[in-house]
Amino acid sequence: MGSGNAEVDRHGWIHDSAVRDAACLTLVRGTDVFRVARAFGADPARGRHWNFEEFCEESFACADKQSLIGLRRVGEWTLVAEESRFEGVRHAVLAEASSGGELVSVYWDVGGSGGFAHAVGGEVRTFFEPVLPEYRSGTRPDDLESLRAGLPWHEAERVPLMLALSARVTGCVPDPEWFVGQFLTCPVVGTGGDVVLGPASNQIGSLFHGSAGWRA
Repeated sequence: MGSGNAEVDRHGWIHDSAVRDAACLTLVRGTDVFRVARAFGADPARGRHWNFEEFCEESFACADKQSLIGLRRVGEWTLVAEESRFEGVRHAVLAEASSGGELVSVYWDVGGSGGFAHAVGGEVRTFFEPVLPEYRSGTRPDDLESLRAGLPWHEAERVPLMLALSARVTGCVPDPEWFVGQFLTCPVVGTGGDVVLGPASNQIGSLFHGSAGWRA
């Protein structure tokens, strides 16, 4: 797989992106965009097509009352982007969105927390925090160990590390071009479950519990 450090370094662009501070990026394969949106508790019928800058602006404007997700196709996968939101690490979302195929989700926040999740066929197989990859949960927590090996987990920055592992798992390499073009932006109207893999609900607060305040 080449140099682990080189793999991580290629994802340094994330620090100059619109989601450098806090985000959740989820890749889902084996289903369509609308089913993925519904698995996140979103309503695709109320979706709007915006570019990523517009999506981030609207997410910020609605931050106190509504979670938004942005979806688009990336090769065989559906990318779900969240700016400062973390629906994609809810256990129920991971299970439902992966029920017809496979899912990889990574999140990070301004407090230094982060997490990597892998689910297949509705089964959340692996979850771990990048600062402590030795401590894993899930039904098959060691499933990705052969892919995780060789990456500098205790040396490199957490977000590029998780993106590098995502690329190994999916074969879909994160790239700035992912965020060029239109996203189907949808309001999250359901909670998607109350079990969270990753940050506790008392740490995230209103980020996990927006009301139905989709801005006009």
